[in-house]
This record gives sequence, structure tokens and C-alpha cells, in this order.
Amino acid sequence: MTAAELSQDDSGELVEHRDELTARAESYARGARAANTWSAYERQWRRFESWCQAAGERALPADPLTVARFLADLAPIWRPATPADPSSSVVAGQVCEREGLRPGTLSGYLAAISVVHQTAQVDNPVQAEAVRRTITGIRRHPGVAPTRRRAAARREPLVEVLRLLKPEEVLADARDHALLLVGWKAALRTDDLARLQMADLHPSEQGLSVHLARSKTDQHGAGTTLGIAAPSPEATVGEGSDESTLLDAGAAWTRWRDLLGSHGILEGPAWRGIDRYGRRPRAGGLHRNSIAEIIKRRANAAGLDDAQLWGGHSLRRGFATEAIAAGVPERDVQRHGRWRSRASMDSYIDAARTFDPTNPTHWLT
Repeated sequence: MTAAELSQDDSGELVEHRDELTARAESYARGARAANTWSAYERQWRRFESWCQAAGERALPADPLTVARFLADLAPIWRPATPADPSSSVVAGQVCEREGLRPGTLSGYLAAISVVHQTAQVDNPVQAEAVRRTITGIRRHPGVAPTRRRAAARREPLVEVLRLLKPEEVLADARDHALLLVGWKAALRTDDLARLQMADLHPSEQGLSVHLARSKTDQHGAGTTLGIAAPSPEATVGEGSDESTLLDAGAAWTRWRDLLGSHGILEGPAWRGIDRYGRRPRAGGLHRNSIAEIIKRRANAAGLDDAQLWGGHSLRRGFATEAIAAGVPERDVQRHGRWRSRASMDSYIDAARTFDPTNPTHWLT
């Protein structure tokens, strides 16, 4: 083999090694965001590309005015009101002629467009003033009502939901009893609940330990363990003991775990579907959307006034609201709920402060 041939072989190996390292680096970079986030970005970017192709615009790199026009096309269309329009449809002298996407959804498209441009190392049009003004104007339109938050699962309505369950008799009820209590007392998101494995929950005399290997605020997988305290001996005796027992997350989980064990299931997802006859747990774990549907369905079955507003975030909001209303220090609530900042927790506890002692109208009665 000649020196020239050897040099070519070495060069080829170096190129191959460089390509391999590039692929690995891209894989690690992709891991910086959750898989669901990347899926959303890819879906949103494909729609932007398709829109650009149909409109004769360039998607990458995109001109800021292209992005602004894209936002305008996806946003609702408003026209001046006329005397023929019913007054109920008129907002600040205008009528919505075509429903469009809400500002929060449009912001998701902007995030996708921004990530693609940053990855390609080209000028990011999302940072341009034209795009900022457009999305700000869409948000400030009088017809854009704020999104109604999920109802907070406070103690009283949650007890109503749980009282309808028959966990000793019905397999799905045993699962939902444990799922609702663990989600509520550990302030979990539906993603957190869906990821839980049987090995992540450990009951003891002190209560129930819940290990989160990863979460929305822990994308690096450092992991954390939460404690759900067992009811005090005083709470399980005398008046109110029935409600205290009903809210015992450790006992509810132990019952569900033992039922899984009776079917030969000793490991794997903590929450599973039930077969069509209601007799056996399925092998696969529940998806977060299925968990949200369970929460909605149980609230509807209990006939709650705000059942239509119950969903996946109700348990987490309920924990924060109930804990603050009970006088738990905000610092402790924030730590248990794993909120990164005091400000990020605020929207979860607004209901707890409506009539608390800091309300100045107490001084006017």
C-alpha cells in the first residue's frame, strides 16, 4: 500500500468518525427537550413549511414578514360589526368572521420556527420586531378571552368523587382511588403519573414514598423522592375518621398493588388499563391523556358543578390551593410541588387567597 493510499484510508476513517460524533452530538442535543416537545415542533414546522410552499414563500431561512403573515393567516379573522349582527357576537365593534388559533398555540409555532433556524445557524426571524408586534397585537385583541384554567381539586369535591368508588369490589375503582390520591397529594402532572412504575412507590408506617425519576422541571433525570404522610393516629379515630381513611394514599396504593400482585403483576407501570370485562389489568401502562380522561370522568360521575373544568391539572392545582388555604408555608408548598419559582406557583393558588385573612374586605364587615 502506498503512502498516498494510506493517507486516503486514514482520511476516510476520520470523516466517518467525525460523522459518527456529529450524529451522537445531535442525539444528545435532541435529549435537551422532551420527546413530546420535539414531536410538537416537527408537526408545527411541517405546517409552516407547507404554508410557505403554498404561499410561494421561503421557509428556511424565513423572512420576518413571512412569519408575521403566517401568524395573521392562522389567527382569527375579525370584521367591523353591522346593525344586522346580534349584539352578543360584537366585541369592541367587531365580529369574529372565522375562528383561528389562540395566542398560546401560535407561540408554539413560533418556538418551532425559532428552534429550526437556531439549529441551522441562520438569522432567527422570530426575534424580529415585525413578528413580536404581530403576536402582541393578536394577544391584545379584545376578543381574545383568557383561557379558563382547570378547576382545582379541593378536598371537599375530591371526597365526593372518592365516596362513589368501590375499591374493594371494582378493579378500576381501586386503581382510580390510588391514582387520584397519589396525584393529588404528590402534586403530580399527568406525565408524572404516567411514568410511575410500581417500584417507584414504597409504603411504610410513615407514609408513602413516591420517586420521580424525571419530570418537566427535571429533564436531566436527577430524580427526587416525595413523601405522602400517613394519617395521624388521632385522625383515624373518632369524628372525621372515615374521611381521613378515605384520603389515605398509602392504603389506597397498597390495595391496588396487592390486586396487581394477585394477577401476577409485580413490576412495570403503576397505572394500567382494565380489560373490557373489568376483571384483569392490562400489560401496558396508561397514557397521560387516559389519566386526564379518568379524572374528568370521575368528576362528571360525582355530579360536580364544575366537572367540565376538571382535567389532568386539577389534582396539582388542588394540592397547591388546599395546602395554602390550610396555612402551609408557601416555601414548603413550592418545594413539594417542585415549582421552580414563587411566581410559577402563583397561578395554582389564586383560589386559596380569594377570602383568606389577607383580603382587605374583612376589615369592612
